[in-house]
Amino acid sequence: MDYMNYLYQHLDLLMYLRYHPKWYKILYYEPSYFKDFLKEAQTNLKIRPTDKLENLKNKFQLFYSLSSLIS
Repeated sequence: MDYMNYLYQHLDLLMYLRYHPKWYKILYYEPSYFKDFLKEAQTNLKIRPTDKLENLKNKFQLFYSLSSLIS
C-alpha cells in the first residue's frame, strides 16, 4: 500500500504527520509501521468510530438539557 497516496486523500492524517515529524523518519525506513501511525493518529485526532459516537452522545445530552430548560 502506498501510504503517501492514502495520506493525501486524508488530509487530517497528513497534517498530523506534519505536526509529529518523528513519524516521517519511522515511515521512511519502515513503511510497515503505517498501521501503527494510523492507530495513533486516529486516537489523538479523535476520528475513530467510538469517538464519533461519543461526540453524538454529548450533542444529544446538550440538546436534551436545553430542551428541559425551555420546558
